[in-house]
Parts: sequence; C-alpha cells; structure tokens
Amino acid sequence: MKLRLFKQEWREVSRAFTIAVLTALCAVTILSCSRNSEVLVTEIGVSPPRRRSGRTSQANEFYIQGQNQHLKGNLQGAIASYDKAISLDSQYGAAYKSRGLAYFDLGRKQEAIADYNQALRINANDAEAYNSRGSARASQGDNRGAIEDYNEAIRLAPNYAEAYNNRGNARSTQGDKNGALDDLGQAIRLNPRYAIAYNNRGNVRASQKDNKGAITDYNQAIRLNPNFGPAYNNRGNARAAEGDKPGALKDLQRAADIFQNQNNKDLYQQVMNNIKELGQVR
Repeated sequence: MKLRLFKQEWREVSRAFTIAVLTALCAVTILSCSRNSEVLVTEIGVSPPRRRSGRTSQANEFYIQGQNQHLKGNLQGAIASYDKAISLDSQYGAAYKSRGLAYFDLGRKQEAIADYNQALRINANDAEAYNSRGSARASQGDNRGAIEDYNEAIRLAPNYAEAYNNRGNARSTQGDKNGALDDLGQAIRLNPRYAIAYNNRGNVRASQKDNKGAITDYNQAIRLNPNFGPAYNNRGNARAAEGDKPGALKDLQRAADIFQNQNNKDLYQQVMNNIKELGQVR
C-alpha cells in the first residue's frame, strides 16, 4: 500500500508514507519541497510593516502600504506599491526584497531573484536577501546555488535560524542527510520553539527509517503549534510505517480537519485519499 502524496508545482516529493508538508504558519510562508524523498518547509516572510528612518516619507508610505497589502494577500497591489516606493527611492533595498517575495508568491521566480540581486547590489551584507534568494533558487531546483546563498547568509548572521533550516532542506534534497540533520539541529538550538525545523528534522529522520525519532520531532512540532496540519500528516505517515494504523488514521483525520478549516481544498482532498487508502489496509 502506498499513500498518495501531496504534490506542489515548484517542490515535490516521492516517498511512500511521506505526505507533503504544506502550511501557512505566518502571514506569508514559503514552502520548500524537493523532488527527491521528502517535503520540507522553507520559511521567508513579510515582516510587520514599520516605518524606516532615512527614507523619503512618500517612499516609506508606499512601502508600508505594500506590506499591508501583501499581508492581506493582495500581491498585485503590493507589487504596485513597492514599484512606487522604488521609483521614489532607487536604493530602497527593503522594497526590492519585499517585491521579490511578492513575485515569488506569484510564481514569478526569475523576477524575484532579480529583485534579490538588486537588494544585494545595494547592500552586499544583507543576510536576509541571501536567504530569500536561496529559497528562490531552491524552488527552481538549483540547490547548489541555494546552499551557496544560505552559506553566505549564515556567514553574515551566524544566529540566523531560518537560514540553517533552509540549508538543511537543500542538503537533504541533495542526499546529504547528516548535513541536513546538523543544520536542522542548529536551527532548533538557536530557536527551541521553531516548529517548522522540528517538522523538517522529523522528515529527514523518517527518510532514514528512524520513525520513532521522526515521531518525537513531529510531537514537538505539534506541541509548539497545535494547528500545524503538515506535522499531523507526517506523524500519521510515521505511525503507519510503525504499524500503528489507528494512530495514523487519527493524525490524518486531524490534518484533514485543519486543511478543511483553512479552505485548502487540494490538500484536504489528498489527505482524504490517503485516509481512504490506509483504511483499506488490513
């Protein structure tokens, strides 16, 4: 029996008992999945809108407007506002980064990378821009380039937990499971409440057949975020692999309920398909 797998256009998975990890833990969260063995969550997001000193008041107002539009899901409106901010201040690195994220969310990856490149031309020491560009590169299958960017982000900001998480994802995709575990462990040490990193480490452990270790990590991810649907999915898979069919079905049903409440019809249907297949196992 092989459970159906969640599949996302820009990042996918192909292992039995591994359901894709897709969620929206923040206002904007980017998800990184590989085409190899598991799906991992990569996180970059919109910062809360705030005024920035040293900027023309009008450019800053457009920037804040864009942030608010982005947080509300109005990506086209956000891009238009960032365009105006940049037209008034061509050295507004934060506006380039935010517009890059909006482009990324729209699936316009090359335009996102171009904006991150511009942000780095303005400030070559911008760790956030390297991290974001790394995620864009990873989404295009360029994990080698992504790792180079994550390396630079970590060099510039040694306590950058998200960059360790994202580099761990890229390393896992390339088959470097031990390196991935090291990075994800470091992300957790830097931020012990990092539910995404626990979930991702669980996926790597599951890919190494360490289902008990994976379940421990999923437990922690769920403890930190009781509405983390992907962690329920993955724990259900690990429990199924351990022969705990009742526990697996309970977790998958919980995941389905979460996705239904989020109005995520595609993922809800795919979880229901998994439940149906698992229910047929004797």
